[in-house]
Amino acid sequence: MYVRDNNIRGRQSYVTREGHRYEEFIRDLLMSDEQIAVRAVIAKGTNAEKRSELKLDEDYSVQLDLLRVLYDSNGVKACLLLDNDLLIYSKVQKQLVCVISVKKSFRERGAETAYWMLKKRQSNKPFKYILATPDNDKELFNPDKPTQRRKWRLILTAEMDGVFIVKEEQDHEYEEENFKVGRKHLIEFVKTLL
Repeated sequence: MYVRDNNIRGRQSYVTREGHRYEEFIRDLLMSDEQIAVRAVIAKGTNAEKRSELKLDEDYSVQLDLLRVLYDSNGVKACLLLDNDLLIYSKVQKQLVCVISVKKSFRERGAETAYWMLKKRQSNKPFKYILATPDNDKELFNPDKPTQRRKWRLILTAEMDGVFIVKEEQDHEYEEENFKVGRKHLIEFVKTLL
């Protein structure tokens, strides 16, 4: 049992590191655009439930109530932070304009992302909520069958403000409403929000 536990912890540690690395890649990609770099602050999100404010940089912060959603089901009441891997704050508008859920390893996590979007919608939050993933397992996009819409692609494109497949190496370009493949689409989407 000890060896198995160590293997599980080692795998979880590896997956977490890779997820953080991919978040940094998305942040750096967006900040490589001159217009975004001047007009936005892109910061790592938080899971610190008890804090009231998240400092984005020396000049900008976000009240965490903006990221909280009420959970009230079967006698359980709680106020939870939605999944908020990256935050995009418009310096011009002086407000949070987008939250990005970054999923390096996709698999079952589509349900988590769709769930938070539904909670965000119920709470009438003013920002866009999008998914960015490399989709390594081709769960959402198969370049050989680009129009094929499997279960998670149907659900996520119907629920999210945008689903973006962005690979670290230059890859395919494809687009349809709320579903885009390729770096330029994510950059252009963010620029429209600023």
